[in-house]
Order: sequence, then structure tokens, then C-alpha cells
Amino acid sequence: MNSSAPERAAAYERSAEDPRPAADRPRRRDAAASRKALLDAARALFGERGYDRTTLRDIGDRAGVDAALVARYYGNKAGLYLAAIEEDGQDAVAARRDLAHIGALADFLVARIDDLGGPGPAFRAALGEEGDEAVRAEASAAVRRSMVDPMVERMGGDEAAARPRVELAVAALIGLAVIRPTGFFPELTGLSREDLVALVEQSFGTMLAAAEE
Repeated sequence: MNSSAPERAAAYERSAEDPRPAADRPRRRDAAASRKALLDAARALFGERGYDRTTLRDIGDRAGVDAALVARYYGNKAGLYLAAIEEDGQDAVAARRDLAHIGALADFLVARIDDLGGPGPAFRAALGEEGDEAVRAEASAAVRRSMVDPMVERMGGDEAAARPRVELAVAALIGLAVIRPTGFFPELTGLSREDLVALVEQSFGTMLAAAEE
């Protein structure tokens, strides 16, 4: 099929910008697709390796785009990490049935753990694996917004009594996110998702209910 004049003009412009044969030139992406590809790759790699062991080149290679675009869209590596943490929090809000209940939160987190094979960026920052103070502060704020505050709000009553209990439960779930994929505790790793969620509810349900009284 013959191409149109605009298509031929666009092809000519591309060849002028990059003299390599078309098959050897990188595929052009629009800005939104490149930005999303970088963010998706960063979330996966930061979750797998942590901040320090992930390079911008790694992220660009995983995303299939020029790593130099990180500077355009996110400023620098730390800015991209903060965006990955924020995206994790937004996913939690969008995917939850009601994360204000410990069982629903556990179900969401266990599913994420099983899918990703380890903790995501926010959890790695919570564990102190990342040296950047701004990263840790943003991770803490994101976890509080998406996981702690909704449960505290649902409990009502004395927030000072509820918040430490909720933070204890969420901290335990963060530990679960780290331990379960490693096989360090074989029985814990071997539990099905449903059985693991039931165990979390059994372990923390009474404690969290007590804060409502």
C-alpha cells in the first residue's frame, strides 16, 4: 500500500534526524507512554533490587526507552523513586475493597507480594534500605495515607489509642512482605493466600477491635 504524503514526510524527517536504517532506529514513543514505561520499570526494579542497586540505565533498558528521559520527566533518580512510591499508594487506594479492614489490607498486600516476589519501593524505604532521607519521609507518608489512616479513621473514638495498634499491624504486614517470598519461614511461605489472610485476621482482629471500644 502506498503511503500518504504526510506519512512520507514524517518518514523523511525521522531519517534526517537519525540516518540509521529504520530497523535499527529505536521505536518512537509519545511522552505519556515513555513516562509510564519508565515508571513501571522503576517500580519493578526498585522493588526487586532497592534504590542503591538500581541504575538509571537498568530502568531505561527495562522500559525500552532512553534513560536520559528520567531527567525530563522526573528530575533525577530520587524523583523517580518518589513517583514509584506515590504510584504504589495510588494502586492501594484504587485496588482496595476496603483497606480500612485488616483482612482486606492483608489480602491486597499478600497478592502484591505474590505478584512482585518481594517488597515494593515504599516497603524497602520503610525498612531503612534507602539512604535518602527525603525518600524515607515520602515512603512513610505514603504508607500512612494509604494503609494506616483509613483504618484509624474507621475505628473512630480515641485516635491516640488506635494509631499505635494500627501501626503495629501494618509493620507486621511489611515484615510479611519481606519474609514470605524468601522461604525463611517455610510454613509461612507454604500457606495459601486465603489461609495467610485468615491468620492475619485472627492475629490482629481482636487487637484492632479493642481500639474501637
